[in-house]
Amino acid sequence: MKKLQAAPHRDATLFQKFAVGWSDYLHVHDGAPVERTRNGAYVLSWLWVYNEQVGLPKCNDFADYDLSLECLDLLEQIQDFDITDLDSGAEHHLGSGRLKGQQWSLLHNSGLLTVILLPSADCPPRVYSETPRTVGGTTSDDLTDERCIRFLLDAMNTFSTHQALPSEGQQLSLL
Repeated sequence: MKKLQAAPHRDATLFQKFAVGWSDYLHVHDGAPVERTRNGAYVLSWLWVYNEQVGLPKCNDFADYDLSLECLDLLEQIQDFDITDLDSGAEHHLGSGRLKGQQWSLLHNSGLLTVILLPSADCPPRVYSETPRTVGGTTSDDLTDERCIRFLLDAMNTFSTHQALPSEGQQLSLL
């Protein structure tokens, strides 16, 4: 721990700059600790490991959807969420995926979005739906990928707040 808190060596920036370009899978923070030795230095860094490299399923990177950077950032923070399919232009069934080991479906009816968490051994079915919104006296029907994803994020937050998702222990038993 003392090495992490020690004043940086005068050559530290040279080693940090070199480490930054080492690999696309290696991330070095600005001001990362450097332990200087006689013939080189250790630079503290983060190594990227893909899910599939450790036997976990590859998740969607959401590149196929028209989403703002803010929305992509929010999605990146959610580890146990994936989209199998999403078509904001579809008539009723817009998409499906998984949330913490549980299947979900996104539906559209009369201008309103609804998420259904399908039942599993550990959780009963749950439903989250929009309340009617009117724009100029008519129900808003402007479905976009962004609106669908943000609605899913709201639903996930509500389900988590009301403990409608499996606990960590229950998730492990689902695998």
